[in-house]
Amino acid sequence: MERDVLTPVVPDAIWFSERPIWFSGVRLRSRTTVIRLEDGGLFVHSPPDPAPEWCAAVDGLGDVRWLVVPNCFHHLGAPASAARYPAATLVGPRSAVDRNSDLELGLEINDDAFRSALREFDVIPFRGCPFLDETVFFHRPTGTVVAADLVISATPRDHWTWRWAGRLTGCYQRARVPPDVRKKTRPSDEAARSIERLAALPAERLLVAHTDPIEDRPLERIADAWRFATKSTHE
Repeated sequence: MERDVLTPVVPDAIWFSERPIWFSGVRLRSRTTVIRLEDGGLFVHSPPDPAPEWCAAVDGLGDVRWLVVPNCFHHLGAPASAARYPAATLVGPRSAVDRNSDLELGLEINDDAFRSALREFDVIPFRGCPFLDETVFFHRPTGTVVAADLVISATPRDHWTWRWAGRLTGCYQRARVPPDVRKKTRPSDEAARSIERLAALPAERLLVAHTDPIEDRPLERIADAWRFATKSTHE
């Protein structure tokens, strides 16, 4: 796996980088998504530790305006990224600050000032899963849903440890809720409403942190993965 190389997803609009991480004994790929805003500034989702090569690539795209911690887990690289880009606003949930005392938010992710500033996004809290405390972003100009841990999948490109674990957990080449998230989530009307809201989006692709971009029926993949948490409203 190459580190700190930006890969285009939508020409002149969306890029991602990947880095290896170890979690629960397996090596995953973790993604940072970079989106160019209408004013030319950059929105950085799940910021990494800012390696020089990554910074050089990002700096070539524009000025970093927003550094976004999307849930209570994707915070590890955020303090260093905030130090590297002091003019950017660091945004995230209060639950991430509770996990990382080095995290100093400029705005909380549910702040109206943040939502109103991102005119080309729908900012969608994913209710019904407090363990994750995730906020999902829909970039309307490109039809792109950007999330972190809503679904996960092992692929042939992944490290053998994750391919092996993916087969054991039903996540190999299938979009599924991460096993730890599923274990901590119960069926609820809130989760059902969150899935229904996502399903209504005119989405063309889904970018999440730990698998390849999903462009084939992306919202159906989310709904299928989360079906276990929506049963209370349908049975």
